[in-house]
Amino acid sequence: MGDDDKTSPGDVEGFDKRLQRTKASIQDRDQQTFHQGSAYSFGFRLATDLVAGVLAGFGIGWLLDYWLGTSPWLLLIFTPIGIAAGIANVVRAAKSIEAKRHLAHTSADGVPSVPDDKEE
Repeated sequence: MGDDDKTSPGDVEGFDKRLQRTKASIQDRDQQTFHQGSAYSFGFRLATDLVAGVLAGFGIGWLLDYWLGTSPWLLLIFTPIGIAAGIANVVRAAKSIEAKRHLAHTSADGVPSVPDDKEE
């Protein structure tokens, strides 16, 4: 019974290798899930920015028309401004994520890196 508690160094090394492989596969899986979640959250952010711009322009126009009694003129002016602001926010956010992706795929010397599967 006492011999069962003793392990050889080879068994420990084999266990360590299996443990490292398992940890690496778990980290890869978690990283892929993180990127997928990031894409969903980024898409939701773009949609929210667009809707918020439209609603803000509409709300400001409606409130000013209500207070000043100029209905519907300020509503008609501020709604397109809100739409333009929403689109500008979406374009700005899309450009920033595209810049980050470009920098991630570009080497330090400024030459774009070519993925292994697309070598020319």
